[in-house]
Amino acid sequence: MADDDPAEEPRLAPFLRAVLEDAQAVLATARAAPDTLGGLIETDAAEAEFLPLFDAQSIAAAVLDARGAVQAASGLFADEHGERYIDTGLVQRALRSGKPVVVPVAIDGDNGPESVIFVYASAAVAFPLWHLPPDLLAETPTGKVVVLTTLAARTGPLERACAAFGLTAAQIRVVQAVVRAGSIKAAAERLDISHVTAREALSDVYRRTGARRLPELVGLLSGLAFGFLPSQSDHAPLLVDVWGLTRKQASITVLIASGASREEAARTLGLSVAVVRKDLEQIFAALRVGSASELARTVSTISALAALLGATRGRLGFADPRAEPLRLLPRADGTRIAWSDYGPIGGKPVMIVHSSMTSRLAPSGLVAALQAAGFRVLSIDRPGFGMSDPIPGLRAGEHDPFDTAATDLIALLDALRLPAIDIVARGGAQAVLALARRAPERIGQVVLVNPDPPAGADGRRHGPLGAFKEAYLRRPELIGTFARLLAGSLTRERLHRMVVQSMRGSPPDEAACADPRFAEDYWRSVRMLATGRIEGYVNEQVAIARGGKLPPLLGARWSVLIGAHDTMHDPDHVERYWREALPDSRFDRVADAGRFLAMTHPERVVEALLGRVGEQGSVIPALK
Repeated sequence: MADDDPAEEPRLAPFLRAVLEDAQAVLATARAAPDTLGGLIETDAAEAEFLPLFDAQSIAAAVLDARGAVQAASGLFADEHGERYIDTGLVQRALRSGKPVVVPVAIDGDNGPESVIFVYASAAVAFPLWHLPPDLLAETPTGKVVVLTTLAARTGPLERACAAFGLTAAQIRVVQAVVRAGSIKAAAERLDISHVTAREALSDVYRRTGARRLPELVGLLSGLAFGFLPSQSDHAPLLVDVWGLTRKQASITVLIASGASREEAARTLGLSVAVVRKDLEQIFAALRVGSASELARTVSTISALAALLGATRGRLGFADPRAEPLRLLPRADGTRIAWSDYGPIGGKPVMIVHSSMTSRLAPSGLVAALQAAGFRVLSIDRPGFGMSDPIPGLRAGEHDPFDTAATDLIALLDALRLPAIDIVARGGAQAVLALARRAPERIGQVVLVNPDPPAGADGRRHGPLGAFKEAYLRRPELIGTFARLLAGSLTRERLHRMVVQSMRGSPPDEAACADPRFAEDYWRSVRMLATGRIEGYVNEQVAIARGGKLPPLLGARWSVLIGAHDTMHDPDHVERYWREALPDSRFDRVADAGRFLAMTHPERVVEALLGRVGEQGSVIPALK
């Protein structure tokens, strides 16, 4: 993978530039002057920007000439015949303007007219800022104007959003009709079913999704159809600038679209219900909607658009959700747990536990190796990681994040009716221990791969990741600020550069970094950080920085695999720390592996899970 474009480097935060250019100097500063380091981190973090991660089928794009003729188009734009809706007057306006031109457009949908949004921008504005859909970029187009349009209510993205909650085919049909029609009555008429039948279908949908009201349900699913948007995405300016709402009306719009009642919105904003009702009439007229549910769908589109226009680092993320089996499980408080089921359904269940830097998106080689051995592979995002919501009200340093993770895992096992499950932890070992203490009967065989000790348990510091480790140890109160800086500057190229520098001196990891498939796998698992979902990372890093000795877990006959070339932690110190915590477990040193053992040696992980490590591994004798 190539290094960063040099033209981008001036915009790289000074602290991260220093880390990438001379990690050892940063380490020295962290040890000698942690307050100086902390001030630099805080200054840089204030300018952090997070990125959306779009479903590639939710955004259509085309490149136009000065007369509005299509020169190149993404597959989705061509399939939807987007050229029918090109406005040549807006093309000319975009050419004259230094800003994107945003307009709502009524298009012909499968079941009648649908409202979408078109954005026109001159090529001089668009190409430096937007990362366009991959199939359009493959054409290497040249042109005068770029047009983008939002099509998340189309069948594919919306069906995948519904499937994430395990909705049935009949329920998906009703939901799709409601999202497009804007009301249960209109949806029932389109489907030629009774109003009662439609309401009954939706009653179970509410339970499965955790939504309380129809607008919240429509906003949730239509928003999820776009992908994952940064939590701080601010779409109020578009409501004001494009649709002419007042700031007060924009605030009302956001609350009603999120599922709040008129009374709740009035209470939140300190207004009378009568004022809210009067403003809603004007809002509905301005946005050309007839119900709160239609409003929710429109606002989800505006939110996606705001994220798209606000992502100015040239790195909009596009994912192929068909390759990422997202499922969502509501908690009792209405927040949601994200998990994945890679199958096969008849296999023996095994849960892959992610590290504190990554998410549930499991390494493809490890998944394939486990499936080949007869396992059904599952994974889960711990609270505040990936697409799992953080637990409301819990602050870093004031709770045990690993215990809350165990609560989620138990909830998932209950939902799947699994009495117990095997576990492969490529990090997050503390969460596995928390589960073992709370519900030992729910755990089968366990393999821990390069489990992390507390930051102060060993003195090994190497490369950029080692500099982060030292900074966390010296100033744990700044971990949240630092994480915001890291996530707000993260791109695929920068991540790769950090990893390459941090793995120097580990031959197996250096070889892995040179493999494009490894780079893609690792980026997939880390990229949710770039959307601003950092709460879980912060919670766990604070706990690890402040952590100490764990009480022994007696009787746990687990397998612990340690890479002999791990650059992040001294293998001897790792073994010593975890042997005290797991005195009855088996420890094996993998001589030709390093930090990324789970990705480079998946067969060894499977052997350990099946109890066959002794055939090739070397058992580590207890260290004195």
